[in-house]
Amino acid sequence: MRLALLALLGILLLAPLARADNLEEFGYGARAQGMGGAYTALASDSTATYYNPAGLVYSRHLNLSFGFSLADYYLEFDSQRGGRLDDRAERIPDLSALSLGISTTIPIDKPDRLGIGLALFLPTRGLINLKARASTTDPEWFRYGNRHDRIHILAGLGLKATEWLSFGLGTQVFVDASGGTTLSAGLNAPVNPEFRLKLEPDAGVVASVLFSPADWISFGITYRSEISFKLDFPAAAVVQGINIPLQLEVITFFTPHQVQAGLIVVPTDSLLISLDLGWFNWSAYKDPFLVTSSNVAQVIPRQVVDFDDVISPKLGVEFVVTDWLTLRGGYAYRTSAVPDQTNEPTNLAGSAKHTFTLGVGLTFGTPPDQRSQEAKEGPDREAQTFLELLDEFSFDLDLFFQYHLHEGASATRPATDPIGSWDAEGGIVNFGFTFTSRF
Repeated sequence: MRLALLALLGILLLAPLARADNLEEFGYGARAQGMGGAYTALASDSTATYYNPAGLVYSRHLNLSFGFSLADYYLEFDSQRGGRLDDRAERIPDLSALSLGISTTIPIDKPDRLGIGLALFLPTRGLINLKARASTTDPEWFRYGNRHDRIHILAGLGLKATEWLSFGLGTQVFVDASGGTTLSAGLNAPVNPEFRLKLEPDAGVVASVLFSPADWISFGITYRSEISFKLDFPAAAVVQGINIPLQLEVITFFTPHQVQAGLIVVPTDSLLISLDLGWFNWSAYKDPFLVTSSNVAQVIPRQVVDFDDVISPKLGVEFVVTDWLTLRGGYAYRTSAVPDQTNEPTNLAGSAKHTFTLGVGLTFGTPPDQRSQEAKEGPDREAQTFLELLDEFSFDLDLFFQYHLHEGASATRPATDPIGSWDAEGGIVNFGFTFTSRF
């Protein structure tokens, strides 16, 4: 019966669980992504719902944005044994995603007393992935794959307390699932699983402060709470008509407590420098695999992994060439959450990462607060050319390119190990755009 039960649990050996999220990995918004993600003290449109909600008080106009990004993975895993397990570890589908955003300020006693924003991140390769597996020695890249894909809904509110101090509060709403399953099989019959899952929203808290004592300097700090979606449900395993009760626990999605501090300095009218430093509490994540318990049957034992906290410094630079062209660049470094695997029973690939970014910003039209009264008057205006009409609208087109380079990871195994010694390395290319219109 133990062999039959393990065979039933084998249907869960499909893919690793959800860890981290795509926003943490790649950033949000083309301008921020072109500046290495160093945006905590700079965000002022719908991207502030993620980076720093306090910055929403600087939205000024009604800002509408639409974006698209595509990430292509070039990650390698080479083990001593080689074969299909190596191929499966490397087989990570491209990530394409759409983003939508809106932000504005609400006049109370002052025009910019309150700022609000709403943003949506929509991965197109899969809205939710619920696959999970029990502890195994199969190799995998720890942070990547469609298991990270979730719909992100970000909402934020900024309050300007004084001319130089603002506070922000927001939430990140995710869509996940809950439910249960029944597993049944005969000794010579295939496994017949029946899943009963339903989609449910869950949320995390974002709190921030933005300190702007002068036009040329700002400091911001943002806290994002841990989000851990634990799917805890009973499973009835029926083997040859015998009912075996199980309890399954799966963390289907996890992002750690994190704190981001940022500083921007504007030494000249044309140059902006942005610095960020982030801390991510990955040591709180203990269960990367499916946990199964039973009072009547022997099951696969729980496997705990001692992950490390992550530190990530970031640098961004923006240079205004003309009133319509801005050039950007950035760099980010991130330590690895994955412990050394040489003396571990698992084969999780992960290493420190360098991210190099470039960006271009194109600005068209005249901002709403700079339009002349004549342009707003309709009946007595003379006929306008197409370019004159275009100038009445104000919009930006931001483009970005990122290259994520992993330093590489390795593990030394004894000759009898089923995987053997291995090395992992590679990179990720990510690029896209954001179109923003201001009214």
